[in-house]
Amino acid sequence: MSNQQPWSKKLPQNYQDLLKTIDGFFQNTMQQINDNPLFLPPIPTSVYETKDSFIIEAELPGVSKKQINLDIYRQAVRIQVTQDERSEYIDDKSGITERVNHTQMRQRVIPVPFFIQEQEVKATYKNGLLQILIPNKRKQIPIE
Repeated sequence: MSNQQPWSKKLPQNYQDLLKTIDGFFQNTMQQINDNPLFLPPIPTSVYETKDSFIIEAELPGVSKKQINLDIYRQAVRIQVTQDERSEYIDDKSGITERVNHTQMRQRVIPVPFFIQEQEVKATYKNGLLQILIPNKRKQIPIE
């Protein structure tokens, strides 16, 4: 019969330790990547315009209105959603209580092709759909 050890067990101990360290690094990185805002799914949006309005719709299922912040810039709208999660673990044997707070923030910036007057912007939130209406100030120039 042949020796059926995995190839990594045939390496010297120093190399085995190095491989375990590298493997541990990647496992820990993958576990923590979900908490990094760079890897959160983007807020799904639709942008379209009519003759009178520039309309931005964002799908935010399961989000309450007070978790949403809107910022109006000269030529952009920022939608920011903050989600707080609180957990409590109680060990009945030791009587130790552990509380964990976790805040997650997602945002999306949507450019607008004209200057925005903040006081003219209207926003509604109903059934998980945020709708932002901006009066359409786009001026088209006819080409001769």
